[in-house]
Amino acid sequence: MLASRQLLCVARSRVLGSAGVGLRRMATVSDSPLDKKVRQNNWEEGNFINYKKMSENLAIVRSRLNRPLTFAEKILYSHLDDPEGQEIERGVSYLRLRPDRVACQDATAQMAILQFMSAGMPSVANPSTVHCDHLIEAQVGGAKDLERAVNINKEVYDFLATACAKYNIGFWKPGSGIIHQILLENYAFPGGLLIGTDSHTPNAGGLGMCAIGVGGADAVDVMANLPWELKAPKVIGVKLTGQMSGWTAPKDIILKVAGILTVKGGTGAIVEYHGPGVQTLSATGQATICNMGAEIGATTSLFPFNEGQYNYLKATKRSEIGDFARSYAKELHEDEGAEYDQLVEINLSELEPHINGPFTPDLATPISKFSEAVKTNNWPAELKVGLIGSCTNSSYEDMSRGASIARDALNHGIKAKSLFTVTPGSEQVRATIARDGQLETFEEFGGMVLANACGPCIGQWDRRDVKKGEANSIISSYNRNFTGRNDGNPATHSFVTSPDLVVAMTIAGSLHFNPLTDKLKDKDGNEFLLAPPTGEALPERGYDPGQDTYQAPPADRTTVSVQVSPTSDRLQVLSPFNAWDGKDAKDLPILIKAQGKTTTDHISMAGPWLKYRGHLDNISNNMLIGAINSANGEANKIKNFTTGEFDAVPAVARDYKKKGIRWVVVGDWNYGEGSSREHAALEPRHLGGLAIITRSFARIHETNLKKQGMLPLTFSDPADYDRIQPDDKVDLLCTELEVGKPFTMVVHPKDGKAFEIKLSHTFNSAQIEWFKNGSALNTMAKAHKK
Repeated sequence: MLASRQLLCVARSRVLGSAGVGLRRMATVSDSPLDKKVRQNNWEEGNFINYKKMSENLAIVRSRLNRPLTFAEKILYSHLDDPEGQEIERGVSYLRLRPDRVACQDATAQMAILQFMSAGMPSVANPSTVHCDHLIEAQVGGAKDLERAVNINKEVYDFLATACAKYNIGFWKPGSGIIHQILLENYAFPGGLLIGTDSHTPNAGGLGMCAIGVGGADAVDVMANLPWELKAPKVIGVKLTGQMSGWTAPKDIILKVAGILTVKGGTGAIVEYHGPGVQTLSATGQATICNMGAEIGATTSLFPFNEGQYNYLKATKRSEIGDFARSYAKELHEDEGAEYDQLVEINLSELEPHINGPFTPDLATPISKFSEAVKTNNWPAELKVGLIGSCTNSSYEDMSRGASIARDALNHGIKAKSLFTVTPGSEQVRATIARDGQLETFEEFGGMVLANACGPCIGQWDRRDVKKGEANSIISSYNRNFTGRNDGNPATHSFVTSPDLVVAMTIAGSLHFNPLTDKLKDKDGNEFLLAPPTGEALPERGYDPGQDTYQAPPADRTTVSVQVSPTSDRLQVLSPFNAWDGKDAKDLPILIKAQGKTTTDHISMAGPWLKYRGHLDNISNNMLIGAINSANGEANKIKNFTTGEFDAVPAVARDYKKKGIRWVVVGDWNYGEGSSREHAALEPRHLGGLAIITRSFARIHETNLKKQGMLPLTFSDPADYDRIQPDDKVDLLCTELEVGKPFTMVVHPKDGKAFEIKLSHTFNSAQIEWFKNGSALNTMAKAHKK
C-alpha cells in the first residue's frame, strides 16, 4: 500500500505540472501564494476563496490529531467553526462547520426562503443561489415545454425572483439548466464546502469540492450565518487503478460501486476516490460518479484535485481558480498513509459496462450478463424509451460520445427504434452541442430534445406512450430509478446506465442487445457491429454560453417587495410549530406501519405535486401515499381507529389532527432514502405526527425530521419492528430524551399485555432544544429575541 501511495504521489506531481512548484512552496502556513484574492466565481464581486484560512485551520487540527488526513477530512476540518475546541471523532462527533456557499433548486427554495423570511433578516449572510430546474414538465419538446412552464409557474418564479433580489441571492432563471450543472460550470472550486437543497449536490465533487445535500432548514441556518452541523462522516476509500477503454464509461464506476455498497452502504460516510486511475478521468466524468453517489446513501463523494479538473476550470473561464488551487495542491488530496474506514478497489482496465435496476439503483448487472438477467427475471424485454442527459450525464463529453453512436447508426441508414429523448444539463451545454452538431445528430436519429431541466429524471414527464399499470421497460442515463419515479407508473421497469449504452440499446429497441458483441442490420440488411463511442472531454472551440439566464441581486434592494397572496394555492406563509408540552406522550396510534422500501418519493411524491412545494397544507395531501401498509400490502389505504373505516393516509392524519390525536409512523430499513426533500419531514409534522420509529434512517431525512421538531427514533433491536402491529397503541416517554441514552416506548397491543421496547436516537444537546422548542427555526427565532 505504501509503495502504491508513493507512486501515486509521483504521478500527481507529474500531472499537476506547475503544481509541483506549489507543493514545494507549501512548507509553512504563511506562504504568500495563499494571500491572493481570487474570486469564487465570475458572477460575484466580493466573495473570495480563502485558502489561507483553510490552511490555518488545518494546521491547528493537525497539531491536535497528529495523524495523516483523508482529503474529505481536510475539507471538513478546514471549515470548522472552532478548530481549536471542536471534538473530532469520525462517525461520532458533530462538527460545526462554516460552508462557503448555499445553493437551492426551485422546488426546495420556496420553503427555504419562506423559512428564511420568517427569521426576519435583511440579507443572506453567505453566498447563495437559486436555480429554476424542477418545475418544467417534459411534454412536446424544449422550447414549448419551457414556455408552458413559465406560464404555469409564473407566481412561483416571480416570488423566487423578487425574494432573491430582496435577500441578495443569485437567481438562475428557468431554462438556465439543472442546478448541479450550473454549480459545476460556475461555482464549484477545489477544497470548497457547499451545501445544496438537493440530494445530488455531491455532483460538485467532480471539481474537488465537498458538496453535500441537505434539507431547506439546514440551508436557512447557513443563510442566517449559523454554523452548520454534520455528524463527522466516516470515509470510504475507492482506489481506482488502470484505465477505461471501449464502451466503459465513468458512469460504470458508480454503477459498480452501488452494486458493492448497496443503497445504504454509504450512509454516514463520504466516498473518496483516489489512486492512479483518477488521473484518467475528465472532471465531468468525476462529477457523474459523485452525483450518483447519493444513491448509496453517502454524505457526499469527491475526487482529489487533478489535471482533468484544472482543464475544466480553464475551459469554463476560471483559470485563476485553477492556478490558485495549484498553489494549495498539497491539501487537495489525501495525506500519504491516510486511513479509510473501508476500502474498495476497482481496476478500470477490467471494468465492464453495467446496467442497474429495475426499481433500485444498486441492482448492478454487467452487460455480459444482462440479457440473461432479463430472461431470468421476466423483465419486459422490449425497450420503450431511452433517455439521456439529466444532471448525472449531460456533459459535452457524454453528448459527444452518444452522438458518435447515433451517427454510426445513421451512417448505416438506421435510426432509434425506441422513443428517444435528450435532456441538456445546462444552457451552456445545449448551445455548445447545437453549434458543434451533436444536437442535430440526435434529432436526425429520432430524438426529442427536452428543456434544460430535470424533466423525466424527477417525474416531470407527461408520458403518453403506455397506460398506467402497463408493464414496460425504459433505460436512462439518470441516477435514480425507484418505483414510479420517472413516469408515475409503478409497472415501469426503469434501468440506469451510461449514455453510451442508452443510445445503443435504443437503436436495437431491446434489452437483450449487447453492443459489445451483438450485430445490427443496416438499411440493406447487412450485419454490422457498432463502433465504440468516441468524444472529446471539452469542446475544442470552447463553450458557447448561450442565452444569458442569470439575474444578479440589484445594488439597491430596499425597494424590492416580495409578495405572497393569502389566497394562493402555490405559496403559503409559514406559522411556527407548537413547542413540546414537556410531558410523555401516551396512547398514540400508529398511523401506518410501512413495510419495505420507503423513500422520500413514497413519503412526499414529486411529479405533479412539485407545484405545491411552497404550500405546506396543500402538499401535505401527498403524505405517505406511496408507502406500503404492512396490514394489507396496499398503498394509501389505512384504517382510522376512531371510525373503523379505511381511508387515504393524509385523510386519516387530518382527521386525527382535527380530533387532537398525535400519532407515530413505524418504518423499515433506511427509511427516507433518496431525495433531500424536507417536505417529507414537514408534512408529518404539519399533520400532527410526533415520531417516526424505524429500523434505520437515511442521513438527510433523519436530520430533516429533527429540524422540524419531530422524533426520529430507531429500534435498539431491529427485530422489534416485527413485534409491532399496525393497530397497537404506544406511549413515548419523551421526558427520557437525553444525549446518548436509549428511550422507552411502551407498546399496548390491541389484545394483549403491554410491553416495553428500547429506542435509540442520535440527538445531541442542541438538537434536543429543537425538539423542546418545536423546531430548529423556533430555536433560531428564540435566540434572536434575546
